[in-house]
Amino acid sequence: MTRTFTTATAALTLMASTALASTSVKKIDVDVDLDAIENAKAVEVWRDVSTDLETAIAKRLVSQLDDDGARIIIDIDEVSLANNFEQAYGFEDAVLQGDVSLRIPGLFNNENYTLTVSSDEIRTYLPETGGTEVPRVDSEVFYQAMIEGFADNVAAKLQ
Repeated sequence: MTRTFTTATAALTLMASTALASTSVKKIDVDVDLDAIENAKAVEVWRDVSTDLETAIAKRLVSQLDDDGARIIIDIDEVSLANNFEQAYGFEDAVLQGDVSLRIPGLFNNENYTLTVSSDEIRTYLPETGGTEVPRVDSEVFYQAMIEGFADNVAAKLQ
């Protein structure tokens, strides 16, 4: 009896992990409530985060786009965005965080997780300056690096 249960569980786990590999995607929704951010500078810098993140993810999954695919739903944490700016524009502690829901057709295929991309993790997306200069969190360079890092992490789950 134990052996059958273990085999069935292993089969379900394999099916679920296989379903996530190279999954087709029909819709990408990124939601952020900019009205909830009371820091005007943060709103100015992150005003297009929904569109930019949707576009960045779609670019990575372009060969997987399909009308019968999964939905990617992301709810960006407004508090973490505002905190980046409240910490005196400190690069070292900045994060882009959001709840990610993958709604994949089929039984047991959905997945929900919180994704946090830190400034430390995006260093590879920053242009080399040849010095020790670090971008400020209100710069376009920092913003683009955070979008790229977040999009890569989401897309990796579905490729």
